[in-house]
Formats: sequence, C-alpha cells, structure tokens
Amino acid sequence: MASSQRLEIIRRTYYDSVTLMLVAKELLKLEGVSVATLNMGTEANYKIMGAGGFDLTGVDATPNDLVLALLSDAPEAEKVLDDALAKAKEYLANPPGRKKDSGDNDYRPKSLDGALSVLPEANLAIVSVAGRYAGDVALQCIEKGLNVMLYSDNVTVEKEIEVKKAAAAKGLLVMGPDCGTIIIRGVAMGMANACPTGPVSIVAAAGTGLQEVHVQLARRGVGVLHGIGTGGRDVKKEVGGIMCLQAVEALLADDEVKVLAVLGKPPAPEVEKKILDAVKAGGKPAVLGFIGGEAKGDSDGVFVCRELEETAAVAAALANGQDGAAARDALYAEYDALKQQAEKIGKRKGYLRGLYSGGTLCYEGQLVAREILGPIWSNTPLDASKKLADSLKSVEHTMVDYGEDEFTQGRLHPMIDVSLRADRILEEAKDPGVGVILLDVVLGYGCNDDPATGLAEGIRKARKVAGERIAFVASICGVDTDPQNASRQRKILEELGVHVCESNARAARLAAMLVEAAQ
Repeated sequence: MASSQRLEIIRRTYYDSVTLMLVAKELLKLEGVSVATLNMGTEANYKIMGAGGFDLTGVDATPNDLVLALLSDAPEAEKVLDDALAKAKEYLANPPGRKKDSGDNDYRPKSLDGALSVLPEANLAIVSVAGRYAGDVALQCIEKGLNVMLYSDNVTVEKEIEVKKAAAAKGLLVMGPDCGTIIIRGVAMGMANACPTGPVSIVAAAGTGLQEVHVQLARRGVGVLHGIGTGGRDVKKEVGGIMCLQAVEALLADDEVKVLAVLGKPPAPEVEKKILDAVKAGGKPAVLGFIGGEAKGDSDGVFVCRELEETAAVAAALANGQDGAAARDALYAEYDALKQQAEKIGKRKGYLRGLYSGGTLCYEGQLVAREILGPIWSNTPLDASKKLADSLKSVEHTMVDYGEDEFTQGRLHPMIDVSLRADRILEEAKDPGVGVILLDVVLGYGCNDDPATGLAEGIRKARKVAGERIAFVASICGVDTDPQNASRQRKILEELGVHVCESNARAARLAAMLVEAAQ
C-alpha cells in the first residue's frame, strides 16, 4: 500500500535546527507515523524530501518558510496524519527537551552589552545565529574588542572578508565562519574532543581536520595547548589567509608552544607560500599538513605532510624530541600492512561509496582513494570535472560531504544528526554496483551522543538488502574520554561486521584496497 503524506508550509517562520530535530524525534514516536521531517524550504531540503518519498508537486516553500512533512502507512493514515500535524504545532510552541525557566532570579543577558556587563573581562565571543545575520553580529563583537568564534555557516565570502579585515586591524582573531572546533589553553569549544593539554598547537582550516590531528596526537601521548580553526575559505585566494597568518604569528610568539602544526584543505598556491614562509621564519619545529598541497620537501625545521595522521605522527615525534622523518617512514610501513588486511577480508566487486560528516576528512579520503582507484566523484571533488550533478545520486566511485552548506541550511550538522547518512547507507546498498561503503564517525563535545547506534540502523537495513556483498569500513575520530567513548562506539560497529580503522587515512586506504583488484 502506498504511503499517505501530509505537507504544510508555515510562511516566514524560522526555527533553529535543534528544535526541528527534537520535534521530528517526538513525532516519530507516534503510532502510525513512518516519516517525520521539519525543514526550511531550501533547494537541498526539497531534494532530500523528494528522495525520502514525498511528492512535492505544487509545493512552493522558500528558504524563509518551514515545511512540515509526514508520511504514514497506517490503515487510518488520514487520522494519524491529522493528529501528528496538530502535535507538531504543539511541539513547535513548546519544544520537547528544552529546559524550562527555572524561576530563579539569575540575570540572563539578551544583548552583547548585557553580557559584557556581567563578564567585563571577556575576550572571546561565540557567534551561532543564522548565516545571514552572523557577519554583522561578529562585527559588533569586534567593535567591543572581542575575538570571535564564528560557528555559523552560510556567511557570504564578501562578509567574511569584511569581518576578518576589521579584526586584523585590531589584532583580533576571527575563527570561522563555519568554525566548529577551537581549543584555547587546552579547553575545547564547539565540536571537540576530550584530549590532554600539551606542547603542540594547531592552526586548522576546518573543524574535523583539527579534531583528527588532535585525536591522533592524543593516541601518541601528546597534548594540544591551542587549536585555532580559521574556517575553510580563509586560505583561499579571495580571503588570502588573513586569519591563518595572524594565528600562526600569535602561536609562534607564544613560548609555551613548542611545536606548531598548520593543516587543512590545500590553500591557494600564493597563500600556501606565505604560510610556509611565515612558519619557517618562526624558528620553531613545525609541520605543514595541507592535504594534497603544492609545497614539497622538509627544510629549515619544517616538515611538509600530505595527510592528517602523517601530520600528527610527525608533530608527536618533534614534541618528543624524535626524528620526524623516521616517524613518517614508520607510519607508511603500517599503511603497507593494510594490503594483507584487505586480502584477508576479501575483495569486493563494485564501487566505493564514502559518506562523510567531516569536510576535511572527506577531502583526505578522496586524495587517498584516488591514488588507488583513480577519479572520485563528490559534491566537494578534488577535480571540478568530477562534481556530482546531484549530491544525492552517486556516480561510480563517490564520496559525499554531508557537512557542506547544501545539507546544513535549516538542518543540523551531520555530526549531530546522523539520520541522513543512515538513510543514504540503505540507498547505496540497494545499488548492485556498490561493493564498499566508507564512513567517518566523529565524536566529542557537541556531537551526536551515540552516532554509531544511529548509523547502525542504516547498516542493519543495508545488510538485509545486500548481505555480505558490501564491505563496511569506518574510522572513529575520538578517544575513550569523549562523552561517547570511542571504544564503545567501535564495539557497536564491529558487532555489525564493520572494519574499524585507527584513522581516516587508514580507513580510506583499506576501503580502496578492497575494491582495487575488482575494477
């Protein structure tokens, strides 16, 4: 029997994505409701709803409108949907899971000036509002002499440049936009891991790159003092590395920083040269870890790496007074051993499909897999000619970054809400041409409290469709001291037959090796 649907548009109404996720979860608990989704009416969300089984004929919602969408397979579907729609509106008025006012007399500031009256010594503001407002809020903070962590995404590049120039003129840092992770004196903010404090400091273009190196250092017994996330566009030609260079200068001047690591997706060549020159001039042991960047060769105490685990391995060696080059050689010897693991697991006929929550991890995965399999298609491809026409439809070998703006407008980031990836796992498994599915599982504060369990739902459904035809490979970016506990997350996945690797670079290599001979 075909599903019945109910769609309703609430015009010019904005709700934050956390509220929408909480309401959707409650609606799915209602008997007879098979699908419940609440999204802002963006083009990407239209595609996602269409792929999820909704008929959107005649729907004319805009990005400023909220769409309530429900499906039911129940015999009395119309009544189920009427009741669920009424319940949705009730929950929107009083969101489930939200803390109610405690009734005490504590002052809760509702403006920047009010907050500064309570904390006049504050020097950092975290901005997390809709992207179209975030830049102006950041400028207000800069005027007050505050450094800014700009968590918001969907900020225009023109506004980003304006904000960063204003900050640079005052000697302040703007971390972002779309900065999910920072570490200040060992204190992690945003989506960050519970790792030790130590002698290494990091400047990273994006959140998951910083997290991966943070975690890989911790696994080698080395801690991090500062982690400055500048936002992925900072090192592009348009922005010119304004904040990356400012952060490098600040960390080089800090006597507590013994080793500096600068990493992320590859910058514009002229920006990369500026960064490399600045790091060399600092005179500290350092690692430049731009994934697939143009810089080559170690010199003047600066080691140039192409991958995240490599960057961490070399930085850890330098922090311990050891040979960085030897640490790199030892790591790549471990990578060679993955060939035997792939042979033991058994090759799979078909294509590789990578479903990522981390943008830098997705980029690294493509770089690694391309060396084994050849071209990789993506919504964020290494080669512009391999850009997917539709991010919801894979082509040959494909890796999709679910953290891209197209998926996060009016929705939670996939490191918080794993449901989109869980659904995509099943869709990929239905394709008889798929042989391997690759996943990242990112842990830490601010992330999903049990991502492995959420992804496991998709994997179980995929197993029913594809059996052992598909091999699942994953990496876990996290440690046991994280709220989710990395060992527990690993156990959940391994009990489903997922091959869990110690790093993203290892997982991408193993996944590619599993299909190498079959192509």
